[in-house]
Amino acid sequence: MTSPVPSIPGEFVRDTLDLKEKVASLLKLNSYKFPGAQPISFGAKQLREIEEEDFFVAEKSDGVRCLALLTVNHRREPEIYLFDRKSNFHVVRNFRFPIPGDPSFQKCLKNTIIDGEFVLDKEEDGTTQLRFLLFDCLCIESNVLVSRGLMSRLGYLKSEIIKPHQEMIRKNPQLRKQLPFLVEFKEQQFTYHLDIVFNEIIPKLKHGNDGLIFTSVNAPYAMGTCNKMLKWKPLNENSIDFKVALFFPGGSLPGVKDYTATPRIDLLVWQGGKDYTFFAELGITDQEWKEKFSSRPKEMDGKIIECNYDPELQQQLNLKSPWRFMRYRDDKPDGNHQSTVDNVLRSIRDAVSKEELIECMPRIKEASNRRKENIDDRQTKKRRHE
Repeated sequence: MTSPVPSIPGEFVRDTLDLKEKVASLLKLNSYKFPGAQPISFGAKQLREIEEEDFFVAEKSDGVRCLALLTVNHRREPEIYLFDRKSNFHVVRNFRFPIPGDPSFQKCLKNTIIDGEFVLDKEEDGTTQLRFLLFDCLCIESNVLVSRGLMSRLGYLKSEIIKPHQEMIRKNPQLRKQLPFLVEFKEQQFTYHLDIVFNEIIPKLKHGNDGLIFTSVNAPYAMGTCNKMLKWKPLNENSIDFKVALFFPGGSLPGVKDYTATPRIDLLVWQGGKDYTFFAELGITDQEWKEKFSSRPKEMDGKIIECNYDPELQQQLNLKSPWRFMRYRDDKPDGNHQSTVDNVLRSIRDAVSKEELIECMPRIKEASNRRKENIDDRQTKKRRHE
């Protein structure tokens, strides 16, 4: 199930140099880069990895990844700067993340960077609600946390950031309707409770879901590609973001294209810089083109689109390609890099099914218990020698 990608709330910031320098300074980077951790694709090797060490697992939402810099301006008013992978910054003013223990809720967190994603939830009454689901914390009050394990980072996130904010709303319920979005913790489970994610959490979601995210419990936060953050998708949910090139057939007049016909739709893979190479054609029927795209036939040309891999549907519809249109990715400046594409293709070849994951849960639980027992034994022996 896919759902619309929400827009990042707030006012677009044009001059971002100072903000980028502030983010880099807080995280002790030599120069700015988008610091968000990026997962790698899940395969048979990762199935062994989640048995050999402890991981948390969460549902993978259809949303937009976004980091937030919490700060206050020169008038001591709270400001949140939301920034995405394109390093676009949006500012939301007077959105409060109060410091813990302040009964007035007037003193707000500053020099704090949190990680999450925006989702559009469809409520029971048919309305939509924008939510910011938080799942990590890089820095709080200038205290850099990236070298700590996930358990420690989540402790800060829940107790020092989310809890005071939600307490403020509980004691001032009129604020809820005034907020541009709601803030919640993204629920995570130990991997051996994967059945809870599949059977209880995902069926109750109010937004789209296209897989799972596994994150190492003890590993530090990796800015950039993170080998300890794993992205699992069902086979037909494996997707790649491509750049599109359209080629319409010639019309009845020389040199004139026939924009009423279905074009050839080439999917291009980013090689870095401005370079792209041909990968495959989009799998689409004439009827699908007519119903979804023919009213604005050239709109897709040059855009970034997300495509999923569905060989079964390719066979059923007799398509040229198993790669199917999912949605536009206007939040991304480029398609997936060749290295990412190679990882996704490897994941497809080396796919692990939902059934295989669940089948491994008892073994993962046993391995986790053994590790805990070994830690307890070492601690007991250490106390005896003290």
